[in-house]
Amino acid sequence: MARPSPLEIYALLDKSNCKDCGYDTCMAFATDTLERKVKAQDCIHLMQDPKQAKNREKLIKLLTPPQKPVTIGTGEKAVTIGGEEILMRHQLTFYNQTALFIEIADDDTDLEDIIKYLSDLKIERMGDVLTLNGVALRNVSGDKEQFKLAAKRLTELSNLPVMLCSFNPEVLLAAAEEIKDKKPLLYAVTKDTWEQIGKFAIENNLPVVIASSNLDELMSLSATLQKFGVNEIVLDSGTYFGPGNLSVTYDNIMQLRTAAIDKEDANSCWPVMGVPAVYWSQVKIGNEKELWEHQYQEVIMGAIMGSIDTNLIVLHTGQKKEEIWALLALMTLRQSIFSDPRIYPAVDPGLYKIKEPKSNDPIFITSNYRMTKIPVEQDLQGANINCWLLVVDSEGIGIESAVAGGQFNAGAIAEAVKEFGVFDKVDHRILVIPGMAARLSGALEDEADAFVVVGPRDSSGIPKFMEKQWKPEEFMKEYESWSKD
Repeated sequence: MARPSPLEIYALLDKSNCKDCGYDTCMAFATDTLERKVKAQDCIHLMQDPKQAKNREKLIKLLTPPQKPVTIGTGEKAVTIGGEEILMRHQLTFYNQTALFIEIADDDTDLEDIIKYLSDLKIERMGDVLTLNGVALRNVSGDKEQFKLAAKRLTELSNLPVMLCSFNPEVLLAAAEEIKDKKPLLYAVTKDTWEQIGKFAIENNLPVVIASSNLDELMSLSATLQKFGVNEIVLDSGTYFGPGNLSVTYDNIMQLRTAAIDKEDANSCWPVMGVPAVYWSQVKIGNEKELWEHQYQEVIMGAIMGSIDTNLIVLHTGQKKEEIWALLALMTLRQSIFSDPRIYPAVDPGLYKIKEPKSNDPIFITSNYRMTKIPVEQDLQGANINCWLLVVDSEGIGIESAVAGGQFNAGAIAEAVKEFGVFDKVDHRILVIPGMAARLSGALEDEADAFVVVGPRDSSGIPKFMEKQWKPEEFMKEYESWSKD
């Protein structure tokens, strides 16, 4: 499907420039709908005016991506999956991050402790706060009352979205009835249970998962449920381990995504999920070494799924604090995949204080590429170094590329030194530039009237640099000797 233009969207608005949506013009509103900053429903006139009904329907249809979005949960923690327009990230960008869910058994004696841990879990990395997206509650006990009790307790302890998991429709719907106001995801619809679960989902406006290893059957159930009136569907074609099975899992996911996004197939136009957690039903744990090996295999499957934009992933490893490495690996991968390739991730240029710098402490220089500035800042803070960090506008490009492309140059650094009054903060005129920018040192000394020291290529080497190479008295003597000439 060709992406609509702002003019196509504008043509369906009332063109009143009423500003009720917060925008000065309807054209500005139309432009931001393409970037998912606003929705068609945010146009109050369009939504409320009966005369605009046809345009309203056309606009919503025009803005609905080929892979439809599905929302799980309510409130600020609600997570939206799917809703993608392209198959490969570099074609445009991915909009809704892969949701990471951790599965918990309804009869787990540590259920409350696990829920509290997962709810509070936050990892700060590169200026982002990485969190878990939800909990998959499994009916391991086989007991309907136990499942209901666990579901209710889960939602009392946490506002994380919930996926209820049982192939017994009576047990599944009993728990869903208990927490239906939390909009849980119902797992799973099969060829034998579609009508019973589908009816409940329609009555309560709940999303469902269709599970089948047969893609034809999966598509047939999707068509049936849509015709029946179910509005939100997630597709699970199975997760398989062992020789030759990894390719089956990968191929099924890619077939569903391709059919939805490139072929606009009406039956596959839904988010796709995978369950690396099923690995544990296929193995026996003999010792701690084998446990680590099995956890590693599960995380590898999660990484493969994340790398191809599988919209929801359910894991077992990650329930405990000592398993944080697994979630860190997948959250870090997800953070990279879902950065917008159209935008250089930049931070504001400026002079930043690290700890409590004094007048004889160093001035380090870096670019305003986010993935450079933040690690440098974290390395300096982690090493307990009192200093100044001058962030120069390099148009959001990293040091090596910006030096080669001319965005990070002696003139720009000297201008930043002057603009932010760097030498007013210290009693010296020494600048420390990254090792990757060593070739700028001579020109920078002339441009900034400073003594330039070439630091390490990587900020992790700064502590060693401070210990062995930072000699401000010697540097200033040398500066004074040639500055007088």
